[in-house]
Amino acid sequence: MNLNELRNEIDDIDQQMMELFKKRMAVAKQIGKVKRAMGLPIFDQTREKILLEKREVALNDEALWPAYRSFLVKLFELSKEWQHHE
Repeated sequence: MNLNELRNEIDDIDQQMMELFKKRMAVAKQIGKVKRAMGLPIFDQTREKILLEKREVALNDEALWPAYRSFLVKLFELSKEWQHHE
């Protein structure tokens, strides 16, 4: 593959990720509404820890894990912020 083809592939992947991000944030907002209705805190440290452990096992790539972990942690932060929006 040449550089342009590789860049086009990245563009396609980014488009797919954007659509998944929008879906994830919509669900996060719904979760925030349910948590507020139930009087639960937005942040659930235990759940985040379990999710990170599960994702590390599923990724099964020691070299890539630190970057993916950073991605997930940022995604969790954005989701929590979004849950506060009405």
